[in-house]
Amino acid sequence: MVLASAAVSKTGVRGGARTGTARPSQARRPPSRFRPRCRPAAGERRAGRTDAPRRGNVAARSAASPPSALAPPAVYKAACSTAEAKAKYSWDKTLVLGFLAGSLIGIGALLCSVVSGSSPGLASSDPGLASFLKGAIGLPAGLSMVVLTGAELFTGNVFVMISGLLAGRVKAMDLLKNWFWSFNGNFAGSVFVAFLSFLACTTSSEALTAAVTKAAVAKVSMSFGVLFAKGVLCNWLVCLAVWMAMASNTVPGKLLGIFIPISTFVTLGAEHSIANQFLISQGILAGADISIKQFLVGNMLPVTLGNIVGSAVFVALAHWYAYDLRA
Repeated sequence: MVLASAAVSKTGVRGGARTGTARPSQARRPPSRFRPRCRPAAGERRAGRTDAPRRGNVAARSAASPPSALAPPAVYKAACSTAEAKAKYSWDKTLVLGFLAGSLIGIGALLCSVVSGSSPGLASSDPGLASFLKGAIGLPAGLSMVVLTGAELFTGNVFVMISGLLAGRVKAMDLLKNWFWSFNGNFAGSVFVAFLSFLACTTSSEALTAAVTKAAVAKVSMSFGVLFAKGVLCNWLVCLAVWMAMASNTVPGKLLGIFIPISTFVTLGAEHSIANQFLISQGILAGADISIKQFLVGNMLPVTLGNIVGSAVFVALAHWYAYDLRA
C-alpha cells in the first residue's frame, strides 16, 4: 500500500509537470513588457539616421543658394531696385562715391597710358595687337574696382537711373540729383589722380610724355558728330558691362562680364567721358596745348551727350520695352 501510494504520487507529479501544473518554484515568469530592441546594422543605421537628413540638408542648401547668373528680366529688375536705392543717397554720399569712381577710372586709364605709351615699337609693327593690349589692360581694371566697391560712376548711373525712371521706381528729380553729383564727383576724382600721377612723375619719360600729349590733343581735334557717335558706342558697351556684372553672383563672373565689353570699346577707340576727364587733364599737365574751352566744349559736351544717348536708348529703354512694357 505504501509503495503504491508513493508510485501514484510520483506519477501525478510527473503528469502534472507535463500538463502544466508545476510547482510554484518552477512556474514560468510572465513575459517582460519591455523587450530589448535589436540594434540595427551599421549600414541600416547610417541610411536611416544619417543619410536622409544629410540629403535633406543638401537639398535645402541647393534650394537656398542663388543661381550663378540672373536671367535678363531679373537683371532689369535688379537695375530698377538699384536705382531706387541710389535715389535715397544723400548728395554728399553720392559726391564722395563719385570721387572714388572717378579716381579708380583715372587709375585704370593711367595704367592704359603707361602700357600703351611704353610700347611704341609694338604700335608701329602690329597696331592691331597694340590696340587690343591697350583695351585689355587699364579700363577693365578701373571699372572692376568701381563695381566691386560700389562707387558711383556717372556713365553706369545713366542706365540704372533711367531704368528706374521708366519703371516708375524713381522720380526725374532723383535722376538729375544722382547724375549731377556723380558726374561732378567723377570729374574731381579724375583730375585729382591726374595731378597725383603728375607729381609722382608716372609719365615723365620722353616716350610717355609724347604719348599722353598726343592722345589728349587727338581727343579734342575730332568733330562734334564723330565724338558723339563714339560716345554712343562707348556707353552702350559700358552699360552692358554693368548689366553683365549685375547678372553674375560671383566675383569671377563679374570680372569676366566687365572685361569683354570694356576691352571691346577701348580697342575700337570709342570715347568715355569720365576716362577723358583724366586723359585730357593728364595731357594738359604733360604740356599739351589744350584750352579749357577745347576740353569742355570740344570733347566733354559731345562725348557726354553720346554716352547718355547710347545708354538710355540701347540699354535702359530697349530692355524696359522688352522686359517691362511687353512682359
